[in-house]
Amino acid sequence: MAFARKTLIISIVGIVVLIAGVIGGAVVGLRYFGGSAPAVSDQVPDPGPMLELGQFTSTLADQEIHVVKLKITLELTGMKAYDRINASANGWMLTIKDEVIKTLKDQRYDVIRFTEGMESLKLDLKTRLNSILPREAGEASIKKILFDEYMTQ
Repeated sequence: MAFARKTLIISIVGIVVLIAGVIGGAVVGLRYFGGSAPAVSDQVPDPGPMLELGQFTSTLADQEIHVVKLKITLELTGMKAYDRINASANGWMLTIKDEVIKTLKDQRYDVIRFTEGMESLKLDLKTRLNSILPREAGEASIKKILFDEYMTQ
């Protein structure tokens, strides 16, 4: 009888441990993997106004002759920035295009032919253009630089 009693106690303890494990696993699973997914609009904001700058072809700062050809679109922070830059009377488009050409002339083929260099060029363009453009309520005008086409040779 003592053996049956020990077996019963071990079985009950085993069942309690098993139930505790299932409940604990469910709590951890719901906490880290469960719940409702946030709405798509909460995850990724809509892009800002887009301003096409057009196509640029430029030689690079190498001793050998290398060329970059790209088409640039600017994602702006808002419509005020778009209206200000796109107004033909103020000359911002010409100033931006001039700065893009100067930036491209400073680049080296070995750097910008790979993805990392291309992203570095985008950051360089964004920094240089935001430094010359007016700010709107303390915010830079350009949110992102996008390449519609990109080729180095």
